[in-house]
Amino acid sequence: MYLQKLEIQGFKSFAGRTILEFPSANGKGKGITAVVGPNGSGKSNIADAIRWVLGEQSMKTLRGKKSEDVIFFGSDRKARMGMAEVSLYLNNEDGSAAIDYSELVITRRLYRDGESEYLLNKTKVRLADIQILLAKANFGQRTYSVIGQGMVDHFLVASQAERKEFFDEAAGVKEYQIKKDQTISRLEKTEDNLKQTEITLGELGPRYRSLGRMVKRLEKREEVEQELHGLQKQYYGALYFEISHQWKNYHEQFLTLNKKIEIEQKEIAAIQRQLDSLEQEESGQEIFAALQKKFSATLDKKNALREKQLSLQHKINVAKQEAKREFIPISATEMAREIEALLDLHSQLLDHLDQITELSHLGHAKEKTTTVIDRLKKLLKKVKQPNEEEIEIDDELIKTLELVNSEIDAIEKELQTVQTEITDHNKSQEQKKGKFFELQRQFSGKQTEINTISIELNDIKVELAKLETRKEDLENEIEREVAVEELRTEIRNQGTELPKSEVAENYEKIQRVKHQLELIGGLDEESLKEYEEIKERFEFLQTQYDDLIKAIDSLRKVIKELDEDIHKRFDLTFKNINEKFGEYFTILFAGGRASLEKIMFEVKPKDDDDEQETENEQEVKINNKKTNVEYEYGGVDIKACPPGKKIASLNTLSGGERAMTSIALICAIIACNPSPFVVLDEVDAALDEANSERLAAILEKLAAQTQFIVVTHNRASMRRADVLYGVTMGDDGISKLLSVKLEEGEQWAK
Repeated sequence: MYLQKLEIQGFKSFAGRTILEFPSANGKGKGITAVVGPNGSGKSNIADAIRWVLGEQSMKTLRGKKSEDVIFFGSDRKARMGMAEVSLYLNNEDGSAAIDYSELVITRRLYRDGESEYLLNKTKVRLADIQILLAKANFGQRTYSVIGQGMVDHFLVASQAERKEFFDEAAGVKEYQIKKDQTISRLEKTEDNLKQTEITLGELGPRYRSLGRMVKRLEKREEVEQELHGLQKQYYGALYFEISHQWKNYHEQFLTLNKKIEIEQKEIAAIQRQLDSLEQEESGQEIFAALQKKFSATLDKKNALREKQLSLQHKINVAKQEAKREFIPISATEMAREIEALLDLHSQLLDHLDQITELSHLGHAKEKTTTVIDRLKKLLKKVKQPNEEEIEIDDELIKTLELVNSEIDAIEKELQTVQTEITDHNKSQEQKKGKFFELQRQFSGKQTEINTISIELNDIKVELAKLETRKEDLENEIEREVAVEELRTEIRNQGTELPKSEVAENYEKIQRVKHQLELIGGLDEESLKEYEEIKERFEFLQTQYDDLIKAIDSLRKVIKELDEDIHKRFDLTFKNINEKFGEYFTILFAGGRASLEKIMFEVKPKDDDDEQETENEQEVKINNKKTNVEYEYGGVDIKACPPGKKIASLNTLSGGERAMTSIALICAIIACNPSPFVVLDEVDAALDEANSERLAAILEKLAAQTQFIVVTHNRASMRRADVLYGVTMGDDGISKLLSVKLEEGEQWAK
């Protein structure tokens, strides 16, 4: 892997789009690219750009105060930029980076509003992803891959912990160190989560156990309730069956009697219709009254006629009395003359009788006879004292009396007729009355039967009402005592007949079981709901707890394995770097000696407080033990002694000696664990010409395995460069590039 190209836009003084290409050295190795220019031209901004795109977060290292300082701020001729962008093109044809791309393009953008993003081949990624990728390729942004101004001396004055980080990357264990740091961070978070889970479990535990005991009692209660339900089913089922059966029997009787009473009512209705029919006929009393009235009227007429008859008779009697008082006897002479006259008439009559040949003679005979009789009667009256019958009465009176007598006779007949009608009517009425009475008797009999049936129906209704009341009371009791709807349905539909003794026994059993339930106690719905919620949460937390324990053990194993890998790799690489450090120190100083020494810190094992088991059997003790070690690698100490000197401390070295010591260390690291490329930003500024030549020679030798980008003023470094970039800055405050391939320049020069 090597650096192919660097694109800069809007970063610090590089306002426009600036491209730096870094071609390989065509078989000579990865080559050296030199960046030169006057002070203030912005050539060190190239090193800062590379460091920034690789993920540098320290603005002090980038020579700024805040993040937006890396964005071109503007000049008198150029407005400020709103974004800074740097793209690093890496050739990955050898597969150094564990990614399936032959070319990697790492891009970092920063906007003036503070928003930033990282891209890998134009895809947004996290900084951690880029750091892991670069660590696997043996370079990063803060160690020997990019060595800036002041960092050379920093290696010597840095703390042991800072040197440790530098040597971790130098030893190629940065990848594992990042993983270890991430794993430790995850372990710490996991342990924090474990503690929080443990605290929560500790808080939930007592309540969960308390509710658990209540639920266990509830389980026992459920068994007792099942027994109670069985007894209730038998007891209430028998009562319900008995009431229902009785009600059914009474209801059937009710229907039978009701049907019978309907028949009786139909019959009595028929009798009533007959009675109504008799009543609708002309009333016998009215007829009788009419006949009586007629009889009375006729009788009144008769009486009136009687009075008239009596009056006439009285008049006649009076006339007769008067006639008797007025009688004067006839004389003999008159009598003789009368008799002679009668005899003469008699002779005439006889003559007429002898001469009867025609009807006219008969008429004369009759007339003569009548005359004789009448005159004899008159004579008789004159001879003797007249009888009442013989007294002559006024014909008018007689006629009137006869008329009255005839009228009386007619009225008598009428009275007789009316009497007959009355008698017939009475007979008819007697017959009707008999039928009426018979119908009334039948009506009364039917009514009596209906009343009897009604009494029975009322008794049955009373019994049905009692049964319905008992059934309603039983229903209420079932609703009150039986809590399960299905059981209530079974009681209503599946009840069976039981002996009364067994029903009473079941009742006593139910009372005992209910008392047992009261002793067990209940669990309200809210408590059950709370238990289910706590149980769900507790089991979830317990599962998390177990998972966290497993995760902690797994993470500790990973950390232990990473530590072992780090120690193995570091020890091997550290030994090689130590040898190369002494070798390059001797070359640069033409003698002397230098070495590296690991600093080990004694670490006392941490005694773990054993967790006491709680009452909850589901709780597990937390095993929070770490791998016990006696010593832990904490840093690196540098020992250097130039030829002819006895140095007790690095602080006593001169500036040049310190620089060469640091350069020797850097070269040793590059030689043992070469980075794909190394950026050196004026690391040779403190060296004289001779030492610069020695350094240039070392770089030329190391360029076979590592690509160098050197920002320098040193001619020795320029002479050995394959590509030379010149950086200038005009009046507009913008850095610009000039590039020359020295190999082509040498050919032109020849």
